[in-house]
Amino acid sequence: MAGAVNGAPFRNIGGMVTADHGPMPLATARVLADFYRSETIYWDGVADDATSRACAVRAAALARAIVAAAAWRRAAGWTDPDAADGQ
Repeated sequence: MAGAVNGAPFRNIGGMVTADHGPMPLATARVLADFYRSETIYWDGVADDATSRACAVRAAALARAIVAAAAWRRAAGWTDPDAADGQ
């Protein structure tokens, strides 16, 4: 497959959820993960397996990045991981 993207489209880097367009606040990442989960259900319902799987992969990658970023922030001393986005 030409032009395929390798690896997760979202990652935790230094306590930030990042994407190809840069870092995003944890709250934004959660909303986006919820969107991808809802799209997974929708596309599964209309029998578009490829799109459903693509949305599920993105939702899962975001969920992992959110958990890892929150853990990193807690380890750095933040009692509320979301508060770090206000700094």
